[in-house]
Amino acid sequence: MEIAEIQPQLFGQFSTILRQKKLSHAYLFSGSFGSFEMAIWLSQAIFCENLTDGIPCGRCRPCRLVVKQEFADLHLIVPEGQTIKTAQIRELTQVFSEAGYEGTRQVVLIRDAEKMHPNAANALLKSIEEPESDVVVFLLTNNENMILQTIKSRTQVITFPKNTLYLQELLEKEGILRTQAELLAETSDSLETALSISQQSWFIEGLKKLQQFVKLLKTSTDETFLYLSELTDTFDDKEKQDQAFDLLLQLLAQEKMSSHLLKTFKAVRMWRSNVRFESCLAFVVIDVYDN
Repeated sequence: MEIAEIQPQLFGQFSTILRQKKLSHAYLFSGSFGSFEMAIWLSQAIFCENLTDGIPCGRCRPCRLVVKQEFADLHLIVPEGQTIKTAQIRELTQVFSEAGYEGTRQVVLIRDAEKMHPNAANALLKSIEEPESDVVVFLLTNNENMILQTIKSRTQVITFPKNTLYLQELLEKEGILRTQAELLAETSDSLETALSISQQSWFIEGLKKLQQFVKLLKTSTDETFLYLSELTDTFDDKEKQDQAFDLLLQLLAQEKMSSHLLKTFKAVRMWRSNVRFESCLAFVVIDVYDN
């Protein structure tokens, strides 16, 4: 996907920044819809050999290597397991203190920045505050509230809203039915994620069962309780259950079932606190009807 299509407004803003040569030294990109693609495109602009009014050509050697994440002066940090460890950040000390291999400039790109260990975050803070070389830092996160305030205050925070209509159109072009594409676009943060979910063997069956569950919520408490086992059989692990709640929230919103919607938000919080999936769904049913 082209970043100009994914985030046209932000693409325009950053194009102006590049033309004016006013790129900041540190950014926090909040939201995953196109944030990585934007960071890569801006990295191309930093290293490109054939800039046109500040815009990267996309064809020269540095541009091609940046896209492949193989350029020597592009340093990509991702979590090891569920955490970005302190040692990973400390290894960047040389990046912040010396010039690059191919030129003077370097880029540090950290994905899932909210997963930094507190010591790692503090180590990065010191490097951002006192860089000894020409380094641009891109921090990418889905939850900026989990980023240290001291880091946020030293970066430019850019929010990446989800372009739902664009994502839905792409999904339909991939052959996904409109109703399914609409739900996937609402609940997924990228085309890749949406396509991956749509291709899972449980998705079509699970969606139909959730639609039936919503239908029963409108009519019969007893039948709805009996139907819970159908959902637990299909959504039998944490990843599927997470997706089930996302889809259920969208279905309830479409049907304008506000009471059930509020109870489902509570149920999600219960589930994240390790309450059983079936018990959380039962809470939605009994709590609504008892009130």
